[in-house]
Amino acid sequence: MAAPAFEHPALNAHALPTASPVTQALLSAAVTLAKWETRARTRAALRELPAERLPDIGLTTAEALHEGAKPFWRA
Repeated sequence: MAAPAFEHPALNAHALPTASPVTQALLSAAVTLAKWETRARTRAALRELPAERLPDIGLTTAEALHEGAKPFWRA
């Protein structure tokens, strides 16, 4: 499986030390948006997971509800 976009070295703001501050800021924003999108998608999938499958991923119902209710911008 491919690494999520925000973990890709090319999308790492520190990978371009000679890039302009504007480029670094845009790159940082792109990384943040990718993280948010991944969190939103993952939490939506978690909310749809049947309760009997939660032990398979090591979560209780309460933990799944708590994580699934978090907004995408919270880690």
